[in-house]
Amino acid sequence: MSDYKEAFFERYASAAMEQQKRYGIPASVTLAQMALESAYGESGLAKEGNNYFGIKASGSWLREGKPYSVRSDDRPDDKFCTFGSAMESMEYHSKVLMAQRYSQCWQHASDDHLRWIKGIKAGGYATDPAYVSKIEKVIADYGLNKYDRQAISEAKAAGVSIGYMRGSKGGTDSPALSAQSSSQDVGYSMPLSSTLTVTSPFGNRQAPKAGATTDHKGIDLQANGDAVLATEDGGRVLSARNEGNGGNTIRIEHQRADGTRYQTVFMHLKEMNVKEGDTVRARQRIGISGNTGNSTGPHLHFTVYRTDPNGNRQTIDPAEYLADIAVRGNINTRLNYNGADLLANYKDAARERIALEQTQGQQDTVQMLSELTKSNDPKDWLAYLMKSNGDSTSLMNGADPMGSLIAAVFGGLMVMAAQLDKDTCEKEQEANGTSQTETVDTEQVVERQRAATTKQTASVSAASYFEAGMQEAEKETQTVAIK
Repeated sequence: MSDYKEAFFERYASAAMEQQKRYGIPASVTLAQMALESAYGESGLAKEGNNYFGIKASGSWLREGKPYSVRSDDRPDDKFCTFGSAMESMEYHSKVLMAQRYSQCWQHASDDHLRWIKGIKAGGYATDPAYVSKIEKVIADYGLNKYDRQAISEAKAAGVSIGYMRGSKGGTDSPALSAQSSSQDVGYSMPLSSTLTVTSPFGNRQAPKAGATTDHKGIDLQANGDAVLATEDGGRVLSARNEGNGGNTIRIEHQRADGTRYQTVFMHLKEMNVKEGDTVRARQRIGISGNTGNSTGPHLHFTVYRTDPNGNRQTIDPAEYLADIAVRGNINTRLNYNGADLLANYKDAARERIALEQTQGQQDTVQMLSELTKSNDPKDWLAYLMKSNGDSTSLMNGADPMGSLIAAVFGGLMVMAAQLDKDTCEKEQEANGTSQTETVDTEQVVERQRAATTKQTASVSAASYFEAGMQEAEKETQTVAIK
């Protein structure tokens, strides 16, 4: 067997196992596909654009202005995604396999690589009739199924459910529920998989030894040789080096949609498993806790800096940041200190902040549709979408991925209108002293809605259905290179 091929698998095995834990995709399948699609990292797409899976740029990728390269494949001008790193390519590949057309795979165990490969082939990933046997041969030749078993074992030891991120990628028929769950599309994690116990708090404290500061800029967490985990998807490693008193230190920056940046700092590490410029995912092991630098003993020192959109930077209580992570990721955990949960003081504020973000996101969608249609009427938005995407009948029947979006908007408007109709009827009945039920057609419902609520309320309600539909439509329009 070729040494460079074995080195290829060893290099990416850990990341593939993390994908298995997150989405349930066997690590062996991810590695084998990665090897074949990229010629073991030697293809032009891999070398020049970190595209290890031959993934073509979807419509949403192009609309968002993301980078791509042009190559001759099915057509002479096919566009392929360009990624910032191999890790980004791997994460995107996993999300491609979370599209509905590969849903038959999800029922299979994460170590049942043969059924996963067959499901991927049946979903249209490749047209090569020998694709399944080729992937299986790579897995057998290099014993890649050992990584499937290892990932399952590690997940069990950490108390993690295999495929825990799969539920956040859709899987519901309710547009309203999808809209409420949209914040879960990004992965979140605590910095340790074990119980979080604070041994030295943030702020004023009794110095643990002579010369140590009494104004603690972070928190010390009980840890001795524990895996240290990235807290959010998409974080960029600013540095990973020995910083003297802090010992082996990793600094990661996370960018939020409103322009706010969080820098998470992990100190006194025994090992560092990332390097400057890497992009990390939630629950990715970035290092091992230790006792390097000016340390009183094995532990993890965790500091968080927040920089607002205007560039103002401050050190914040890590408990505030971790409370935000816990709410966003629906993580049920405690940050224990002297019998108290330090997250409790911050969770209500985190929920309010996230609710405001969601409202702002809906309002941004409303503004976009309003500008495109020169109208604040949801009916005009629906008409615009249908006109822009061909015959309305075929779209509503799901002949095109955008049909799902339009159906979601239309369904959302009707649900909203029906509720408004009900509320308005009840008010009219109270005013008239009668209990008679009034029947109205769809046009009357929409007209009544205008009198019963403000344009802003109607707009935001419709937008929530628009966003939920967009998420599903985007998944269905993701395409991969056909082999």
